[in-house]
Amino acid sequence: MTGGQGSKLGVLHYLHCSTTLNFITKFACKNIEIGIAHMEFVDIYPSLTITGMFAGALWLCKDVISTRLKKSVEYEFNKKIETVRSQIRDSEERLKAEIRIKEVEIAALRSGALSALASRQIALDKRRLEAVDQLWESVTALAPARGLVGLLSTISFEKAANETERDPKAKEAIAMMGNTFDLSKLNSSGASKARPFLTPMVWATYSALLAVVTHSTMLWFMLKSGHGNKDFTDNEAVFKLIKVALPHYSNYIDEFGSSVYHYVLQALDDQLLLEIQIMLSGEEIDRASIDRAAEILKQSNIVSSKITDINAG
Repeated sequence: MTGGQGSKLGVLHYLHCSTTLNFITKFACKNIEIGIAHMEFVDIYPSLTITGMFAGALWLCKDVISTRLKKSVEYEFNKKIETVRSQIRDSEERLKAEIRIKEVEIAALRSGALSALASRQIALDKRRLEAVDQLWESVTALAPARGLVGLLSTISFEKAANETERDPKAKEAIAMMGNTFDLSKLNSSGASKARPFLTPMVWATYSALLAVVTHSTMLWFMLKSGHGNKDFTDNEAVFKLIKVALPHYSNYIDEFGSSVYHYVLQALDDQLLLEIQIMLSGEEIDRASIDRAAEILKQSNIVSSKITDINAG
C-alpha cells in the first residue's frame, strides 16, 4: 500500500466515524426529547383527567342545576306574590270594614238630619198655619171698617163734604154711618206677629188691603168733622197702590176713583186668598213675585205714612 492510498483510507475512516457519531448524537437527542415529552404527558395526564371528569360532571348536571335554580326562583317569587296578595286582601277587608262603619255613621247622620229636617218642616208648616189664622183674624177684624167703606161708596165725597160743613144734621148722619166702627179696635198686631212666616206677596197684599181700608176711614173722619171739601189725604198715592197691587183695575180706578174702593177690597181679598194657597202649597217664589211684593209694600208704606202725618197734625 502506497502513502497516497493510506491517506485516502484515513480520510474515509474519519468521515465514517464522524457520520456515525452524528447519527448516534441525533438518535440520542431524539430519544431524550421523546423521554421528556413522555415524562410531561405522564405529569399532566392526571390534571387532564380530573378537568375532563369535572367538565363532564358539569355538563351532566347542568339540567339539574338549571331546574333547581328555576324552581328556587319560582318558589321565592310565588312566596312574595302570596305575601303581597295576603296584604292586599287584608287591606281590602280593613277598607270594607271602614266603609261599612262609615256607611252606618252616614246613615245615622242622614237619618238624624232628615228627622230633624222633617221635624223643623213640620214645626214650620204648623207655624205657617197659625200665621194664616192670625192674618185672617186681622182681616176679619176690618169688617166694621169695610162696611163703612161700602156705605161711603154710595155717596159723593165732594157733595157730602159741602153738606157736613154747613149742616150739623148732615154731620150727624155721616157719624151714624160709622156707629159700629171703633178705630181703637182696628188692631193689626196679630198680622204683624205672623209676618215672618208669610211669603212676601201674602204680606204685601194684606198691607195694600189695610192701607185702602185705613184711607177710607180717614175720609169718613173728615166728613164727620165737617172740614168741608178739603181732602187732606193723598188719593193719588192710594190709586197708585191699587194699580200696583191690581194692575187690571188701573182703568177702573182712573174712571171711578174712591167710589169703587169696596170692589177693590173684594179683589184684594181674592188676591190674598190666592197668595195664601200658593204659600201653603209650597210653590217656589220667583224673582218677579218678590219684586212685585216689594213695590206693593213700598206704596202701602207711603199711604200709611201720609195717614200717620194727618193724624199727627
